[in-house]
Amino acid sequence: MKFGVFILGDKPNHLSEREVLANVLEEARWAEELGYDEVWLAEHHFSPYGMLPDLPQVATAIAAQTERIRIGTACMVAPFHNPIQLAERIAVVDVLSGGRFDAGFGRGYQAHEFKGFGISMDEATSRYQECVEIVNRLLTEENVSYDGRYFQLEDVTIYPRPAQRTIPVWGTVMKTPSSFEWLAEKGFGAIIGNPYQVDPDLQGALDIYLKVQSEKGLDAATGNVWALLNAFCHEDDAFARSYPRESVELSIQTHRKYSSPFERGGEIPADYKAYSDWFDKHDKQSYEQVLNSHLTLMGNPDRIVEKMRTVIDMGWRNIILRMSRGGAMDRAKVYESMKLFAQEVIPAATELAAAAA
Repeated sequence: MKFGVFILGDKPNHLSEREVLANVLEEARWAEELGYDEVWLAEHHFSPYGMLPDLPQVATAIAAQTERIRIGTACMVAPFHNPIQLAERIAVVDVLSGGRFDAGFGRGYQAHEFKGFGISMDEATSRYQECVEIVNRLLTEENVSYDGRYFQLEDVTIYPRPAQRTIPVWGTVMKTPSSFEWLAEKGFGAIIGNPYQVDPDLQGALDIYLKVQSEKGLDAATGNVWALLNAFCHEDDAFARSYPRESVELSIQTHRKYSSPFERGGEIPADYKAYSDWFDKHDKQSYEQVLNSHLTLMGNPDRIVEKMRTVIDMGWRNIILRMSRGGAMDRAKVYESMKLFAQEVIPAATELAAAAA
């Protein structure tokens, strides 16, 4: 199994911008120290929900402070980027990190971000796919030409060339079958789940991806898929399940304020029909809903290991952990949670996965 740490750069009111970004780098260093396989960063704009608008820049800072851990993006919002410039920045990060970068992309979903960039959400999917196709070709080929709807390239080669012969490419997906089909067709991996809403149909999403792989004659392997889950670990089970409440509730409130894909009662963009129940779900979201999900890894090591049995039985082998949701938890407690999870949960889960193989 592989375990990663999800870093959003949440900004609670009591922290300055500098403190938030210092915590981002600190958490990445902790992840390396404690033996996690990867850190995953998320791009957001125009709100305190996430303070990482330029992921290659943040990844470069992490690369300078670490030596082993891989650095992934979950995700870079492709519709907001020029693919040539993005490919160049990715290549620089990959070289400076010694070939430790994973390029994860998504189409975005927050209406106010699209408005800020002056981009129609009805173009989100087409822009996303075109940008990712161009970036991937620029990272793996020379003399690239491309005649697209939004971008045209003629005989373009970027420098520096990446350190990795092939930088792993991932797409963040959840509900839309055509999104899974496109990823499988292109040979890209999938990051399934989201950092804001516990989705009980995570199993269904994995099944769709594996089914599409099989239908296209590809190896239906779970090694090319990551799941994103909430987590907090402490020896005292009651404490582990109560302490994160304030920070998680802050995250829920901030997300509810800034992150809807359409106005309440407004028209749903064509590419986002799967989000038609957005307000029904988010109006009802609570800490108890997060805590009591069978996919939330909050508790003492024994409780979490038992939950990992379910996760493993579902077919998951790569897990991204959101361990400091909301950004308002005491830093020492976040570190101890990450440490205890690494020392007791990861070895036990790895044994469970090996036995299930």
